[in-house]
Amino acid sequence: MNRVGNEVYPELDSVLEQFVGSVEHALQGNLIGAYLVGSLATGDFDLDSDIDFLIVIREELTPDGLQALGAIHRSTHALGNYPAKHLEGSYISLALLNRTDLVGVEPLWYVDNGSTLLERSVHDNQWHVRWILRERGIVLCGPQPNTLFAAAPAEVLRAEVIAAIPNLKDKFLADIQQPSGWFSMQFGQSFAVLTCCRMLHTIQTGQVQSKLAGMRWALQTLDRRWHELIQNAWTERVGVRFGEKVRQPADKKVVQEAAAFLEYAAASVEKR
Repeated sequence: MNRVGNEVYPELDSVLEQFVGSVEHALQGNLIGAYLVGSLATGDFDLDSDIDFLIVIREELTPDGLQALGAIHRSTHALGNYPAKHLEGSYISLALLNRTDLVGVEPLWYVDNGSTLLERSVHDNQWHVRWILRERGIVLCGPQPNTLFAAAPAEVLRAEVIAAIPNLKDKFLADIQQPSGWFSMQFGQSFAVLTCCRMLHTIQTGQVQSKLAGMRWALQTLDRRWHELIQNAWTERVGVRFGEKVRQPADKKVVQEAAAFLEYAAASVEKR
């Protein structure tokens, strides 16, 4: 297994080695490859990041396979350290990976961040995840991912992001009306702003870069009105251990400014 060698969480390599080894044993000939995607692949993994994985299989999982994988996720989580408790990812068949018509439609077997339960979700069956897998994915075992499926066309990646920004705006506006809404928290507010910057950057470049790259692009490109909000969102994000700001309320003026920024971004893409 390729070693990730992460300085933020030194135990990450051992967790991944145990996890992937257990999955290889459980799936045997049904396993094609295991890969890291998300922030580890794009390059902005930090103290609050989850460990995003994608596992490519030959055939859809059987009930016995699901039972075995469920036990693996529970035993991995029980290791108790941060990487072990924050695995998030999906299992996708090679056939589905090559079905462009089912992107965003067909659910995969998915484990959410912090969970051990395998459930059906389209969370990872998205163009931006495929782009990261093919272009930046870190191989834990198996062939290079660019040998498994064709590149994601830039136009479909842009179209996905153009649709996602208004959805993010709507979720943000609805959530901040709720008592202790997640987007009203320091972490949630900064996450929304930085994610929006990254998506706007994707629209321009046709690629999926890190939140840091998106933040730097936004400071160089967007109206100066938003610069303080964006810079502060990055400051909130960097160097904070999980839990310290996840449930701490953000300043109400900052939340309202973030809402205005998301409305601005949504309006700009709706004109395209």
